[in-house]
Amino acid sequence: MSDDDEGTDPALEAVHEVYPTLVWESAERTEEGWDHVALILRGCSGADARGHADLVFRFPTDSHAYERLPHEVEVLDHLATRVDVAVPRYTHRPASLDGGGLRFAGYPMIRGDRLTPELLAALSPTERTSLAAQIGGLLSALHVLDTSSSPIGRVPAAYQPENLDFARQVLATDLPEVFTEDELCTAREICHEVAALLADRAGPGRPVVFLHNDLAPRHLYWQRETVAAPGRLGVIDFTDMCLGDPAADFAGLYDYGPAFVDEVLAHYVGRIHPRPGEADLLDRAWTYRRLEALFLVAAHLRYGVQTWPQARAMFDHSRSPRRPRA
Repeated sequence: MSDDDEGTDPALEAVHEVYPTLVWESAERTEEGWDHVALILRGCSGADARGHADLVFRFPTDSHAYERLPHEVEVLDHLATRVDVAVPRYTHRPASLDGGGLRFAGYPMIRGDRLTPELLAALSPTERTSLAAQIGGLLSALHVLDTSSSPIGRVPAAYQPENLDFARQVLATDLPEVFTEDELCTAREICHEVAALLADRAGPGRPVVFLHNDLAPRHLYWQRETVAAPGRLGVIDFTDMCLGDPAADFAGLYDYGPAFVDEVLAHYVGRIHPRPGEADLLDRAWTYRRLEALFLVAAHLRYGVQTWPQARAMFDHSRSPRRPRA
């Protein structure tokens, strides 16, 4: 980013207004997320850097994200001492947070490389095992949090019912213009399958746990350390956190293939075996995965988020009603 760009970027101007002694060597703006703009400042110095070389400032771009940000900050403070992976810990919180509003907030950058499927494939067996253990341990820790007390108790219920309603709306209006009849049949099948799963979720014994709810490659990072130490997992973007079926946190892991999902599950200590007549954890995860794929297609058509090739590829990969096996 050039000096001229920095001078006209409202996000940079907002950071400078609140933290006037913060100096940075480079700034990168990303609008990859659906509901936030992220500003990445590298080479930070000055008193307002508070000893951190690289900072990430997140700016909500819609009213829901704006309202949720103070609670997300509070939840991440709560999680910091309860999980063994790196999660954002907000060090820069403008005073308006105390008044219920928060234009933006910043945290020291989570280190590592984005955990793409290609990076996973390049890891040594030792690193891969450690990574699976860390993800399994993270999910185990999240899914046993007390959901009856603050701040976890104020996390909203799962968003799948709203996502299903939206997908049905777009299926009725927009999808017939771009899908074949066979693809429309798959979309209807997904909606029916998800509706049946959601209708059953209120049954006795179905756990309701704290979910990250968007555990996918775009939010996972792997910091390779030394030859002796295999590395450390980092997880970002808890904006979509909610209370729901633990299977939902396994859905995004199918980006890495079913073998890796099985490896993670081997390190998970939550309830895996279903009640009589209930789909098992990974079958439910695959159903949520299929809903996400259809939702991404619908969101692209209605709002232009994601690219059409990305949305189509995920839908095509998720068409089978049977979850893929290792």
